[in-house]
Amino acid sequence: MKYLKYSLPLLFILAVELLVRFSHNSICLWKIFTGHECWGCGITRAFDALFHLQFQKAFELNHFIILVAPLMLYLWFKLILLDDTKS
Repeated sequence: MKYLKYSLPLLFILAVELLVRFSHNSICLWKIFTGHECWGCGITRAFDALFHLQFQKAFELNHFIILVAPLMLYLWFKLILLDDTKS
């Protein structure tokens, strides 16, 4: 369990790949219940495009990818560095 934090990006990539490949309907609860897209709609597909180095497609799917992806990377590094300095 101690080393789970190191595998978080791999688990995230696997989850995104599975959701994109096998989900034929929207996974957005807001869109399912209201029928309207939310500000986060397309972010899963945008991450999938980003993982395949399709930067323009990722940006077209959801413009927030330029904020969310670096933030997630920062938080992951922060989790690793802060936790390692406590040991």
